Amino acid sequence: MTERTWDGYGLEVLGIKDFVDGRLDRPGTYVVCFGATWCAPTRRFMPTFVAEKGSLPGTLAIADISDRNDPLWDVFRIRITPSIVVFQDGVVRTRVDGRRMFGITSRALSELRDTLHSK
Repeated sequence: MTERTWDGYGLEVLGIKDFVDGRLDRPGTYVVCFGATWCAPTRRFMPTFVAEKGSLPGTLAIADISDRNDPLWDVFRIRITPSIVVFQDGVVRTRVDGRRMFGITSRALSELRDTLHSK
């Protein structure tokens, strides 16, 4: 079986080393999809998320939490993948949590886009 990776999506892949004390160690706005390569809803969602490049303000990235023991699950209280957390200068600004079996719906993504453009 071939190991699944985030290669080919053209997004920065973040890991625990990119976060310090619950903050993203990056300036500016980052829209981060927390996802696991083994998660079918995450894999289905990724092309939709990547297609939002330019529509969502800031840099799109993926936080790879494929390891079920990754501390990012607890640090950001991720219960369902995919979930999106938006950071402004490292601080959590807003988030959209995935729904079990569905992940993130197109409606939730549209609402996030509207929210980010209205602020």
